[in-house]
Amino acid sequence: MLIRFVVSNFLSFGKECEFNMLTAPLKTHPDHVYYNPTKRLKVLKGAAIYGANGAGKSNLVKAINMLRSAVVSGHIRPDMSRFKYKLDDEISERPIVFDVEYEWNKKFYAYHLEMQDDLVLEESLYELGFRQEDKILFERKYNAQTKKINVVLRTGRGTDSKTKLLASILADNILDGTKLLLSSHNMLGSRKVTNAFQWFDVGLQIIFPSTVYHNIVRPLSLSGRFSAFANNVMTSLDTGVVKVGVEEIPFDDFFTDADAQYKKELVARLRERKADIPVPLKNGITLAASINDSGNYVIKKPVTYHESSSRSNVVFDIEEESDGTQRLLDIIPAIDMYLNFNVTVIVDEVDESLHPSLLKAIMHKIMNSGPAYGGQFIITTHESNLLDYDIYRQDEIWFVEKNNGSTELYPLTDFKPRADLQLQKGYLMGRFGAVPFLANLKDLNWQ
Repeated sequence: MLIRFVVSNFLSFGKECEFNMLTAPLKTHPDHVYYNPTKRLKVLKGAAIYGANGAGKSNLVKAINMLRSAVVSGHIRPDMSRFKYKLDDEISERPIVFDVEYEWNKKFYAYHLEMQDDLVLEESLYELGFRQEDKILFERKYNAQTKKINVVLRTGRGTDSKTKLLASILADNILDGTKLLLSSHNMLGSRKVTNAFQWFDVGLQIIFPSTVYHNIVRPLSLSGRFSAFANNVMTSLDTGVVKVGVEEIPFDDFFTDADAQYKKELVARLRERKADIPVPLKNGITLAASINDSGNYVIKKPVTYHESSSRSNVVFDIEEESDGTQRLLDIIPAIDMYLNFNVTVIVDEVDESLHPSLLKAIMHKIMNSGPAYGGQFIITTHESNLLDYDIYRQDEIWFVEKNNGSTELYPLTDFKPRADLQLQKGYLMGRFGAVPFLANLKDLNWQ
C-alpha cells in the first residue's frame, strides 16, 4: 500500500515534489479509507491524477517505475544521469532522489534512494514506528573521498559483531556503485527487509499505455477463479467477446524446423520443472510452453471467442481484437490483483482506447467495490467524465501542472470546493489549473 512518494531532479521534476495517499478530514466515501487503528494512519484506496499534455503525469509514474525496476533488478541504470532535470543548472547538479513510504503485510516502511553520477550515494530502509521512534533496518552511504561504501545494519537483537562483519562484507565485496542493498535482502537474514523488498516485487504493479500483460495465459489456464472473473468482466462490457480462453497448440504445429534447438531445450526444461515456461513473442504477448493432461507438449495461447450468425463460437487471436478490447485484457489482471491480493496498481493514461462511458462505469465499479484492506488503484487520465463525487472523494483527485518548466502536484482539497460544485465543468474551465493553455491558438497561421 503506497502512502507517500517524493521525487526531485528527475525528468520534469526539478524541486522536491510529493504525491501521497493520505486522507483529508472528509466524511464522503468512508469505504475508500483504510484505517489501521494501532498506527493511527488513514490511507486512501484510489486516486485520479489530471494534467495537460506534457505537464508530468506520466513522469510521476515513470519515477515510481524507475524506483521499482531498480529494486527488482538489483541495480540502478548505468545512464541514470540522463534522466536529470535539465532546465535549471543548479538543480541538475544535485542528486536524483526518490523517497517512498509504504505498507506491506501490515509492516510500514520508508525507503530512500539518492543517486549522483550514476552511483548510489545513499540508500536506507526504516521501519516506521508512528507512535514510537522509527527503526533503522539498514543504511549505506558512498564516501566520495575514499570511494568506499559504508554500511550500517540492524538486526532484531541490535548491532552485534556478526552484523558488523556482514556489513563489512557487503560494503567491500558485494555492493558496488550501482547495486542496491535492498535487493540483497536474502543475505541480510531479516524477514522485515525481505518483506520490504516484496512490495516492490509483487505488491506494486504499473501499467503504461504500451504495456501488454505478458502472462495472462497463466492465470487463465491455472486459475478457475481468475478465468471466471475475466470472462465475467469481458461479457459484461458489450465488447462482442463471449468468452476468453486458452488454446493449446502442439509443439510440432507451432515450431518450425528452424526452432528445433529451442524446442528441444523447452522439452528438457519442462521435464525438469514440470511447470509452465513463458514463451515471449515479438509482438509483446507471452505464450506458455506446457505439458497438458494427456502428457503432450503444447503451447498455450490466449484467445477470445465471438458468436457467429449460426450461434457457434469463433476463435479470434488477441491481435485481431480492437485496441479497446486489448486494453481491457491488459487491465483486467491488474483489477484482479487490486481486488484480491492487496496490490497497489498504477495505470498511466487509463483512458487509452476506452470509451468514456465504459471507462466511467469501470472506475465506478472499481472504486465502490474494493477490498477490505490494502489494495489501491491509482490512475492518470485526461477523462474529465471521471470527475464525479460518486466515484472519488476530493482528496483522491490530484492535479499536475508546470511552473517555470518544473512539474508540481497538488490535490483538489487545496481549493476547498463546495460539495455541490460540478467538478467536471470547473476543471474544463480551468478553475483548478492542470489544463492546456489555448489563448494563442487563434493566432496560429495554418498556412
